[in-house]
Order: sequence, then structure tokens, then C-alpha cells
Amino acid sequence: MKKLTTLAAASALAVAVATPASAAITVQAGAGFVQPSENVLANTTMTGTTVMGSTNQTSTAVSVTSNESITTSSSNGQSRFVAADGSALDQATISLTGGGTFTSAEFNLFNAAADTSSVTIFVNGIAQTFSLANGQNFFGFSATGGDLITSIAFDTNGSGVADLRQVRLGGVAAAVPEPGTWALMLFGFGAVGVSMRRRRRTHLPQFA
Repeated sequence: MKKLTTLAAASALAVAVATPASAAITVQAGAGFVQPSENVLANTTMTGTTVMGSTNQTSTAVSVTSNESITTSSSNGQSRFVAADGSALDQATISLTGGGTFTSAEFNLFNAAADTSSVTIFVNGIAQTFSLANGQNFFGFSATGGDLITSIAFDTNGSGVADLRQVRLGGVAAAVPEPGTWALMLFGFGAVGVSMRRRRRTHLPQFA
């Protein structure tokens, strides 16, 4: 399977302790580092290179994208993402559908394959490498100081893991249009208003 070789080559081996991914984003291996407020649910079974779930409180759409076909399923009320062909899951990226940001996240890379001893994790494109083992492999993410998370990806340095599960997000916010986009929208609304006014004037009845 295709690997994220360019980004992975830039990563440095990190120990399984709290480590900054950027000035204000911290990644830590192990459960309980963060307590994100929303679970990502899979209400329907979906298969493809991009599949979706939604958060349980704000119903925000969440995309999980991979370079292989993956399938969503539900486990104890939370979503699981597995390789559609039944093999190990090697790589995936989590982001909000249509853009947007979040400030905390947690997920579990469950049951690493026998030849998989580490994983490279990318937060907003910045890479770190952590150890993986059989069983539970939780990772927590926290953005502070006004920083925001737009995407989290993982790429195993082996054949993969059984699945990606127990995805949780916190501080979810929808994408905000850029100032230029707002200006175009306002210009468009103004043009529509002028056009409507001109039409009304054209059709006013004339009295002698």
C-alpha cells in the first residue's frame, strides 16, 4: 500500500509521553490525556476511500479518508473504521467534512499487526512517531493558546492495525469563510438587491 513517505521521512522518533506537535498542540499516547465532549458515531454502514460519521451532540459530519477502501461499523455506540477487504488498516485521515476545526481529540488504534511496532501520526501535517502494541493504543490530542486542529492522520510502519475506533472530538467549530469570500458574498447580495429594485421600478404602473 502507498505510504506517506514524504511526511514520514521528516518525522523523528518520539517516546510515548506528552510531545508538542506544534507550539500549542500536544499529542500523548495513552487514554485519559484529554476528555473530548463528543463521540463520533456511524449511523449507517458505508464503504469507500472516504466514509463519514457524525458527532453525537452537534451532529457535525466527520470524514475518514484512506488510500484503501474502508468500511464503517458501530461498536458499543461508537464508530469503527476497518479495511473493507478484511486486511489490516494501514493509514487514515480524520477531518471535519467541509472544513472546520476542533481543539481536542482521542482515538484508539486497536490491535497492531505482528509486524507493526510503530505509527507515524500527523497533526495539521506535522509528524511524530510512536510505539504500537497489540490491544489498546489510545492517542490524545490537545490544542491550546488559540491553536486549532484541522486534521489528524496516522500511517503505520508495518501492515497496520485491526481498526480505528473510539474516535472522540472536542471544541468542534464549523469552517469560517475567508474575508475575501465574505466580500464576494456581500457584493453578490448587493447586486441582487439593486437588480430587484430596478425591476420593481420598471414595472410600476404609470398614471396620467
